[in-house]
Amino acid sequence: MSQQSLLGSDVRNNSEEGAENIAMSLTPINPGSMVASNNHSGRNSRSDDYDEDDDEAVILTDDGSYQQLTIGTPARASREHYPSKQPRQIVKELTVEVMPALLVSVAGSVLAGYILGQIQDSRAFEAIPALFIMVPVLLNLKSNIELNMSTRLSTLANLGVLDSRAEGVRAMRSNMELLLLQATVVGVSVGLISALLSLTSATAPDGTGGVTFRAAASFLAEAAVLLAAGLGCSVVGSAVIGVLISATVAASNALGIDPDNIGTPIASSLGDMTTLLILAAATGVLGAHLFTPWPLLLSLAFLALGLVLLRVVRANEAMAHHVTEGWGPLLFAAATSSIAGVIVGRCADRFPGMPALVPVVNGIGGNIGTVFASRLSTSLHRRHARASGEHSLVMVILLLINIPIQLGFLAMHRLFDPSLAVTLWFVILYTAATVAHGAALLGIARLACSFLWSHGYDPDDYVNPFITGIGDMLGTILLSLVFVMVM
Repeated sequence: MSQQSLLGSDVRNNSEEGAENIAMSLTPINPGSMVASNNHSGRNSRSDDYDEDDDEAVILTDDGSYQQLTIGTPARASREHYPSKQPRQIVKELTVEVMPALLVSVAGSVLAGYILGQIQDSRAFEAIPALFIMVPVLLNLKSNIELNMSTRLSTLANLGVLDSRAEGVRAMRSNMELLLLQATVVGVSVGLISALLSLTSATAPDGTGGVTFRAAASFLAEAAVLLAAGLGCSVVGSAVIGVLISATVAASNALGIDPDNIGTPIASSLGDMTTLLILAAATGVLGAHLFTPWPLLLSLAFLALGLVLLRVVRANEAMAHHVTEGWGPLLFAAATSSIAGVIVGRCADRFPGMPALVPVVNGIGGNIGTVFASRLSTSLHRRHARASGEHSLVMVILLLINIPIQLGFLAMHRLFDPSLAVTLWFVILYTAATVAHGAALLGIARLACSFLWSHGYDPDDYVNPFITGIGDMLGTILLSLVFVMVM
């Protein structure tokens, strides 16, 4: 099994017996493109020591040639370069940096829910009911590829790559190209899936079940709009959020803020809001051109862009492996989130106040999980053997931060929606559910990062979809149990 580095350098088996060496390298990918990477083996990645002779780097010299250097720095020196933080420093850092980011994510989730409520009553959604199918899957898949970009860039920033403006720009450009390619695949998949699931709308209106020419033409026209809307929202939305992520990570790095603490919450909350705003605009325009060739032409234009991006990404040796990797966790997240949606739909009539709480409960829990996973991944890429107690302290602090934010949202929601009966018993159960939800996701993040790393996978590319997918389903189940016990 091969393991990829932070930006994709292959781990090469340098021993006939299959033993894998650990090396940190600066690997030039293409002329004029050099990114920092951290190559590691699954079995040895958590080892405190490694052979100095294995620590090599390839650098791009001023004259444009490549030169391989032996650094000869053991892991102990790496720990000196990244010293462990004192508990008081960790508490201050997480409180000052994570809490504001989570508050922003709450505001983003609330606004996203409001926007969704508005566009669901639009003419486009009435004319094309399959848009209801497309929204949750689109938001989930798009959000996860953006989270992966955020964690990759955050790790690069903590490794010092962004300290060099030229290397930082190249790394951001490579990640942006990959993000837009993945967004194209997501857009096509979501559009086609939504169209196929809406096939029943192509049956004859007389109830006979036969398919008429008119119904078939209507289905094809709606499918073209769904494909164009999926591609447009995914690609344009990811372009906007990709720029925002790059700017956030770069600014955090320049200001001495750990991007691991703020990157994923901002990406997830603003990503959903941006996607829904673009969806509202796109469906309004495309709905007015339902039986014209414009939706199909727009789809073909985005597909042509995707082919160009595919060629660019595959030509970049550091990023080429991402073309085929990491899709399994994304599908897992989409499936589990869909199950959560089914649960919400079945509970909505019985518990009218539940649907408004689900996005924030799941969002905050998912955000503290992805923040912790991002920090763990950075620590692993640094080969920084932090004490287990430090990670445990981070888990406790994130869990404690989660409680007042959840209760604060509940109080604000009760203020604006008096119909929700908030009793003391409800508050106790709600708090217990959100604590259990957050603790479970923090534990999953820790176990998943360790498991993925030890088996040769980069957590930056794999762990976030598992956290968000499990978090959506678990949070929805726990919240439904709260309402069942209260009612």
